[in-house]
Amino acid sequence: MLKCRDLAELVTPYLEGALPPRIRFGAWLHLRLCAACRAYVDQVRRTIRFLGGGPPPPPPENENEIIALLEAAERDQ
Repeated sequence: MLKCRDLAELVTPYLEGALPPRIRFGAWLHLRLCAACRAYVDQVRRTIRFLGGGPPPPPPENENEIIALLEAAERDQ
């Protein structure tokens, strides 16, 4: 069975459906048993979805701008 460290290295190909069936099944099984890895994969999935709309915006200039961006991202979920 895959370990957490193994899954972390495979998260992108797992989400893209690019793993061979045997390894994909091992990742799927690990995710059924490991809440921490499920949370990690979900975080990566949400990050990809959030960033998937083109080139990244320029970095925020101040703390208020960062808070506004985070609040907007949270509302969009």
